Amino acid sequence: MHEQAARNSPALKLLSWVMLTILIVTIGFLPNLFRISSPPNAPTILEAQFGLEGSDAEETVSLPHTWMPASPYDVVTGTYHLTFQSARPTHEPLFLFIPSARHHIEAWVNGQRAMSALDTAWSNPTSGYSFLAFIPQGSIREGDNEIMLRQSREVGWLPGRLSPVSIGPASTIMPAYKLSNLLIDQVRAMTFALHIVLTIGIATVWTARRHDPVFRWLALIAIASLLVVLTQAPGLPLGAVEHFQVTAAFSAVGLMALGMALAIIGRPRPRLLLPAVVIVPAVLLVIGLCGLVRFPIVGLLSATVALVAYLAAAGILAHDFAVRRNWNAAILAVPCALTAWFGLHDILVVTGLHDAPFLIVSYVRTMMLLAIMVILMGRLADSLNGLDNANETLRQRLAAQEAELVLLHEKERAHASELVREHERQRLMRDLHDGLSGHLVSIIALAERNPGEGEAIERAARAALDDLRLVVNSLDLSDGDLRIALAAFREKLEPQLRRLGVELGWSTEKLPEVIGITPEIALSVLRILQEAVTNAIKHGPARRIDIEGKKTDDGRAMLEVRNDGAPLPHFGKGKGKGIGNMERRARDLGGCVNLTAIDNGANLSLVLPTDLRKWSNLNRSAPQQR
Repeated sequence: MHEQAARNSPALKLLSWVMLTILIVTIGFLPNLFRISSPPNAPTILEAQFGLEGSDAEETVSLPHTWMPASPYDVVTGTYHLTFQSARPTHEPLFLFIPSARHHIEAWVNGQRAMSALDTAWSNPTSGYSFLAFIPQGSIREGDNEIMLRQSREVGWLPGRLSPVSIGPASTIMPAYKLSNLLIDQVRAMTFALHIVLTIGIATVWTARRHDPVFRWLALIAIASLLVVLTQAPGLPLGAVEHFQVTAAFSAVGLMALGMALAIIGRPRPRLLLPAVVIVPAVLLVIGLCGLVRFPIVGLLSATVALVAYLAAAGILAHDFAVRRNWNAAILAVPCALTAWFGLHDILVVTGLHDAPFLIVSYVRTMMLLAIMVILMGRLADSLNGLDNANETLRQRLAAQEAELVLLHEKERAHASELVREHERQRLMRDLHDGLSGHLVSIIALAERNPGEGEAIERAARAALDDLRLVVNSLDLSDGDLRIALAAFREKLEPQLRRLGVELGWSTEKLPEVIGITPEIALSVLRILQEAVTNAIKHGPARRIDIEGKKTDDGRAMLEVRNDGAPLPHFGKGKGKGIGNMERRARDLGGCVNLTAIDNGANLSLVLPTDLRKWSNLNRSAPQQR
């Protein structure tokens, strides 16, 4: 809050305005410091006789000289007669050099035509240029010499101008000419190349960010001003329409600059601004083509609209910089203000109200392009920094989420392990309760009631031990070990039956593979078999027990326990507790138990699915009963 208050303080705003104004004024006066003067070691002619063609009147003028015909629309040629003294003829090539001139010039020395240097692609005689001509060998004679210069004025409202004329060898003339060529032609060529590259770049970005008004206005300005430069370039003769197109386009570019300024500071454009970009130059073009207003007036009106728009844009940008420290606004305010300044300078030159060698508003285009490039690079850097910050934030959030997931995974794994241990504890407690505790109760009861029944107590103790071994052995089983569990069961069952005089028949070769075996499932299967064998011995009494494994017609696994004893006394009249336990255990495994009477005995069949993984998970997640 304190920082915002300090930023909006009147003193700081005034300081910002002053600093920006000093910068604009300093740059605005730079053209006055870079003037192309005559070579210091070459003879320079500072006076001439001047007259307009078709008129016999001549006057003595001092150079530099600016002239305008009586009617600003007339196409007129002015003639300069200059004289100079030569001490003695020289065989060294001589050149005639005019540092600054306006309009097309032809030169004769003592009646012989001087060959002017080839104009570059960016020489523009109407905006001001440096004239260089090669003096024919032998044209200079000892004593008085005469130079005649014809200056053809073809563009209305643009005064003719001629600076002092110098004559000298290449060693004296060429350094000044090369400097002028650099400042005039090469700067224009470099600006044009930069303009093309920047226009392509801006248009490319705009196609990808059409929602951004800044890029929209930048693209429009770049394309429109590029078309203006192309119409001004030599080698593209467009006839008389060229002048109207160029002058009308000035107003369009100025209005676009106003829209760009509003977009830079984040304010909505006026509703009529975009239509005005098309309507204003169109009206000026129609007025010029219809001859309602002559070309110079059309140009003056268009330039006035452009200058007012640029001045308004500069004020808007400068105010935003002073208020919000918007550096993009400050960067763009400088070329906008200088465009208005230099444009006013050129209007005064064109109308003859101010004398200057060159029209300089075109040089601001370079600064405008550089400002646009800086803004684009700044916006690109801001976008990249925002992307980097977003990526860093996402990376930190991702790292935090990963750490949280790892912690949750560890907690979940610990919780799952605890659930597994608790499940195993519950199962062991239930199995020991259902098996071993019952045997122990029987042993205690036998010992208390019949102290002399040692044999019965021994059988009960052995049964408890066998049940304990059954539980312990089931803990070492894994998936696919049902046959191993059955083999271990047979190994312990066969000696017991032998002691009782019961014969055991065993066949599990046809038993299909059963997957999903866990210690709990194996123990349930073995308990069912154990209960079936116990019932056969207890209620038979059986003399032979056959256990067979095979595959049912529907693809399930089946274990059959057959005995040759008599059927159960209550068979067919209800189910005993043992049968009920066996059926419950079979249902928990997705199977069933069937007890049927056969000739001289009984048959118990246990049918199981071949894939017990589903039932293993259900049993694991079901609540356990004590």
